[in-house]
Amino acid sequence: MNIEEELIPKVVFQWGPVQVTSTVVYTWIIMTIVSAILILLGRNLQVRPSRFQNMLEWLVETIDNLIRDMIPEQPRIFVPFVGTLAIFITACNLAGLIPGLRSPTTDLNTPLALAIVVFFSVHYYGIRVKGLIGHLRHYVEPIFILLPIEIAGEFARTMSLTFRLFGNILGEEIVIAVLFLILRPFVAVPMMLFSIFTGVIQAYVFSLLTVVYISGAVEAHKK
Repeated sequence: MNIEEELIPKVVFQWGPVQVTSTVVYTWIIMTIVSAILILLGRNLQVRPSRFQNMLEWLVETIDNLIRDMIPEQPRIFVPFVGTLAIFITACNLAGLIPGLRSPTTDLNTPLALAIVVFFSVHYYGIRVKGLIGHLRHYVEPIFILLPIEIAGEFARTMSLTFRLFGNILGEEIVIAVLFLILRPFVAVPMMLFSIFTGVIQAYVFSLLTVVYISGAVEAHKK
C-alpha cells in the first residue's frame, strides 16, 4: 500500500484546468458497476423472488424501518436518498477487496464530498417539509443568541461525518496491509472478513447519522 497515494491521490489525466485523480476513476468504476447491477435487478424482479432479491427487499425494509422509527411522518420520501447513500458507501468501502481497485473512502475528498451532500440534503428536506421560514426558525429558538452555536454545530457534524468515515476506513486498510506483510499466510481470509464487517458497519453508521440529522431538521417544530 502506498500511503502517499492514499493521502494524495495520483493525477490520472487532466482535462483543461480540471485534474482527474485515481480516486475519481475508482469512483466512476464503482458507480458504473453498482448502477448496472441495480438496473439489471430492477428489470428482473420476480413474483417469486430469488434469494438475492429477498436480500435486497430486506435491505429496503431495514432502511425504511430505520427512518420510520426516527421520522414517523412521510418516511418514504427519505428512503431513496438514504438507501443510495448506504449502498454507495458500502460499495466504496469494500472496493479495496477487488484486485486493481482502491476504496475511494480512503481519500479524504470522498468522505468530505459525502458529508457536504448530507449537509445540503438536511436543509433541503427541512425546507421541503417545514418551509423556508419554519426550517430557519429553529436556529434562533428559543433565543437569537443560539444562532452562532447552531452554525458551529452544523460545521462540526459535517467534519465529524468526514473524519469518522475517512479515519476508520484508511486506518483499517493500513492495519490490514501491515498485518498481511508480516503474517501473510495466516491473516488473508480473516482480515478480508474483518474488512467486510467494518466497511458495512461504517456505511451503516454514516447512514444512521444522516437520518438523525434529517430527523432533527424535519421534526424540529413538531409539537
